[in-house]
Amino acid sequence: MQETFSKLNQTHLDALKEQGVLVLPDFISEQTINLIRKETSPWLEKVGFNNRISSLIIGNNQWIEHVGLCSLDALKLALDDQFINFLENYFQTSVTLGSLSLQRKIFPEKGIRLHSDRGGGLSIFLYLTNPSEETGLTEFVPHSHATEIKEGYLLKNAIDDATYIDIRKSPFKSKPFKRTIGRKGTLIIFHRGIWHQLPKFKAPGREILMMQYFQKDSPAKDHLVKNSFLQSLSKRQSEVYLSNCSSASLPSLVELGSDPDALGVYKIPTWKMLAYFLRYKVLSKV
Repeated sequence: MQETFSKLNQTHLDALKEQGVLVLPDFISEQTINLIRKETSPWLEKVGFNNRISSLIIGNNQWIEHVGLCSLDALKLALDDQFINFLENYFQTSVTLGSLSLQRKIFPEKGIRLHSDRGGGLSIFLYLTNPSEETGLTEFVPHSHATEIKEGYLLKNAIDDATYIDIRKSPFKSKPFKRTIGRKGTLIIFHRGIWHQLPKFKAPGREILMMQYFQKDSPAKDHLVKNSFLQSLSKRQSEVYLSNCSSASLPSLVELGSDPDALGVYKIPTWKMLAYFLRYKVLSKV
């Protein structure tokens, strides 16, 4: 794997703090992207529901919730020492990897309305396929991460998984969006509070490696990982992955045993997971 995070510098750090988002076109090498896709593709071919540990279907998305079970290259990229240095400079403290997952769009969508994710920290999107309007391009409102979301900006009757915003009622109503550009390997780093949206798109197929990072002693997902992968990590990488988090866990898409908090804010019943699974099986053959 080619190391590329050495290209991140103080200018990138200042821009991230000021604007709330960095779009880095073609940042990760095609060789690394191909390695990650080679390791994750077999998991995308295995689709289950409820407690089966493989990929799963939720709505219009296919997920690998714990990439640490299938891709060592993705894990090493997420725990790259130079990237950790950059993140620690941003947070001004040690960090924890909150989640490492893969999302694949399997149907066209009406898109996702403008919203702000709940909780602090940073999110990272790594495009494993070429970004395009046909398959969906995420757009961001620069500087909005530092703006209070007033009651008058809120959209009514929004789903309770994020804060949805009417930009026409905000100070950013005439400001341009920052769009995703580049090819596969494009990396986007953004403050979780920044306002962002996914406009309507016509074709399935977008694959993104998703990472979340928080400052030390924050909640993180209860990662599932291959023991053989852990043996290849340094002490520092293991700490970022497994030790730097608090005792609380972030919600997960995967239900583990009889955990009453499984599936987090989604609370998706088994019958609906089965319906998602069957719809995917039927329509994927058409």
